[in-house]
Amino acid sequence: MDNILIKINSATGLSAEEIEKKIVDKQRELSGLVSREGAAYIVAKELGLDLIERKVNRIVIKDLNPEMRGIALDARVLRVFGVREFERAGQKSKVANILLGDTSGVVRMSLWDKQLELLEMLMPGTAIEIFGAYVREDNRGDNEIRLGKRGGVRVKEHSDLPMIENIAADTSPKAFTIGELTEGSNGALRAMVMQLFDTEQFYEICPTCGTRIRSEAGKYTCKEHGAVQPEQTIVVSGVIDDGTGNIRAVCFRDNAYKLLGMTKETVLAKKGHLFDSVDVLGKEFIFFGRARKNKMFERLEFIVNDIMQVDIKLEIEKAINVFGSNV
Repeated sequence: MDNILIKINSATGLSAEEIEKKIVDKQRELSGLVSREGAAYIVAKELGLDLIERKVNRIVIKDLNPEMRGIALDARVLRVFGVREFERAGQKSKVANILLGDTSGVVRMSLWDKQLELLEMLMPGTAIEIFGAYVREDNRGDNEIRLGKRGGVRVKEHSDLPMIENIAADTSPKAFTIGELTEGSNGALRAMVMQLFDTEQFYEICPTCGTRIRSEAGKYTCKEHGAVQPEQTIVVSGVIDDGTGNIRAVCFRDNAYKLLGMTKETVLAKKGHLFDSVDVLGKEFIFFGRARKNKMFERLEFIVNDIMQVDIKLEIEKAINVFGSNV
């Protein structure tokens, strides 16, 4: 009880007598149904203080999962992306993405509206502590950090985290073969497209956060952003093979456009005839992403979060140069 009184006094400047009066008045208001300590907690809450200690999950990036709440972690800022503006329900909104890293991996954090004030301290290379955060799964199946109502960021003047160059080296994508993949493998595959499933899977997303949304009574509502005018996008899947095995690869949105070699506008315009002019079979790509188990079919699939076509001509030129230098 003494600790509660000290905390209220230091935070508000109220005297011991003023605090005591508020506690007694609160007990009377509640007809004596709460203890003196319980009344003190309520008074503190009404004064804007939350004295209840909550469990903090301090964690490293590789152990994040979308069920986590109230997390705290230390990381370095690897990259800050530009602020994007949206309009929803007639009101403008802003969002910025920050790429964070520690020695276990990398993760994206998004800041919204008033949280953008934090960008002033988030320079690449800065060591920070994130608190009061939660994890959600983004539209590509990757983890994304969001700050809760009581969440925030602190700069760590002294940190044991390696410098940004070392983190970038430690967390660069690991190269796998399909035969080496296990559930959770995260890295790069070089493989050939053997088959595309020619079922057009268009779906609606929130134009602000990219979350998939569905129509209810003719209206689209995002859990986070309310009533929205949806955007339409696509998911494309097929079979890729690298000689050690084959696996179903799934490409969402921008990565689907890259795989098809088309712009978003072209894809939407060809709806109904999309696969008539697609020519990717037999082409080699480097697929960046992670392996996960498809719960419906109980088999591994590869969720692509970036894609790059292999330039055969460039590789031949490199081989010729290497050969020529050894002659």
